[in-house]
Amino acid sequence: MLSGIDSMQEAIEKLKNAPNKREFDSVKDAVQAYMSGIGMQTESAELERRAFYFPNEYSDKDAGEKLEEAKNRTVQYLSELMEGAPEDDGILIQILENFHLFLEALWERIPDKRGGIQPAQLNAVRIKNEYDVQHLLYAYLKPLYPAARAEVSEDTGYEAVRPDIRLDDDRVIEVKCSRSEMKEKKLIEEIEADMVHYRASHIYFFVYDKEKIIENPKIFKDTYENKIKEKQVCIIIHQPKRL
Repeated sequence: MLSGIDSMQEAIEKLKNAPNKREFDSVKDAVQAYMSGIGMQTESAELERRAFYFPNEYSDKDAGEKLEEAKNRTVQYLSELMEGAPEDDGILIQILENFHLFLEALWERIPDKRGGIQPAQLNAVRIKNEYDVQHLLYAYLKPLYPAARAEVSEDTGYEAVRPDIRLDDDRVIEVKCSRSEMKEKKLIEEIEADMVHYRASHIYFFVYDKEKIIENPKIFKDTYENKIKEKQVCIIIHQPKRL
């Protein structure tokens, strides 16, 4: 029984290395299950079409060639999907920018007194540090990005790094939360270091500026989003009105 697929890159590698039709079909089924799990049902059906072929039972050579053709078709299709994955960049940014609406609905809407959740319980839920932001942001994103995972280590070849939230092979979210003793310079140093260390070409910095240490958010964004030309960097800054 083939274990589950966790990423498009893993799917491509397993399809490439399938030694026979039986293993190829098993991998293909696992890939389709992964794609359906992240909301790609239409793409999963297309993968089925591209993977289909009639094996020649009377010629091992012909059967092998047809298997290789099916591998090439499916791998090419998944590669195209990976290249197009960040196209919903605008949607993701809008979702991250709307995080404050989630917090307002959570904290400011008074629960129905007939329910089990009481205002005092919600008032006890407060963002104190980066770990709190990460926990709430992950819960906020998980229904929209079912494949998202928290704190998955990756080996960069120099040292292991661990993005706060990994959406897929190419997109990671790094959470920052300002502290009372933190200076803007320190925040900049952390962001610049993460830009270099992460392999992903799309890096989203979610900055919960609780202490409002960023003097000019627009200039901050414009400066550091264009710091590294080889990667797409997006900085989302929240300076909450209510602490």
